[in-house]
Amino acid sequence: MKRSSLLIPVFLLAACGAQGDKVVARIGSEKITESYLQKKFLEISPSAQVYLATKPGRRQFLDVLIHERLMLMAARKSRVASDGDYKGRIKQKEAEMQEMMQEYKDFTLTKMWVEDMRGGELKVSDAETAGYYEQHPYTVTLAHILLPSYEEADKVIRKLKAGSDFDRTAKEYSLDTEAVRLPPIMYGEFMPELEDMAFKMRVGEVQGPVKTPLGFHIIKKLAQDKAPRDAALDRVRKILEKKKFDAYLAKFQDKAKVEVLDENYK
Repeated sequence: MKRSSLLIPVFLLAACGAQGDKVVARIGSEKITESYLQKKFLEISPSAQVYLATKPGRRQFLDVLIHERLMLMAARKSRVASDGDYKGRIKQKEAEMQEMMQEYKDFTLTKMWVEDMRGGELKVSDAETAGYYEQHPYTVTLAHILLPSYEEADKVIRKLKAGSDFDRTAKEYSLDTEAVRLPPIMYGEFMPELEDMAFKMRVGEVQGPVKTPLGFHIIKKLAQDKAPRDAALDRVRKILEKKKFDAYLAKFQDKAKVEVLDENYK
């Protein structure tokens, strides 16, 4: 059974190659070609392909395709083809496909542009990586509480200074209850507004509130450790690449006119 299934596509491809795109059947002005048969054949399940390798099976398969083509030809000549509902559906689908194609083009262009930049403007040398690691060899582990306003953040930090447990307080008040304890970060991987403070704090110290684009943060330093050099170098390379990318984009933004017009997003 397995052997037969493997031979069937080979047989059809050979026929197609030998004859070119041979016309197998005509229905009026319509044609069914060998390449079309091959395409439809590959849509069939492997178990059905075994039967379709036989002459009766091939004839039955062709009859099905002829029947489908007759239905399509009849539909094209029917009143439905000029119906407003049909045309409206097609127009809507064409618009959706155009949008999807534009999104694909934009995504592919951006992805390939970044890949190209990695070999040029964003390229990070071994010397740059080693130098950055020598300057910033540590990781810090933090817990944080995120609040929507300074007033709420100030109320929470007063509770913490009065002895409230940090984790319990975070679970009760923070907007981000799923990520109270953050994974270890190297310098350059964290929010700029909090980074310097996080690395200068003592282990166990609590600081804040500090405003970032996300809200008002209170952070507690849980640990500071030296990152093993070999394991850290790949992270350092990504940090430096991102810094170069952000700098490149910032220069580009200076030339472009960026305006946020809706007050709700300012």
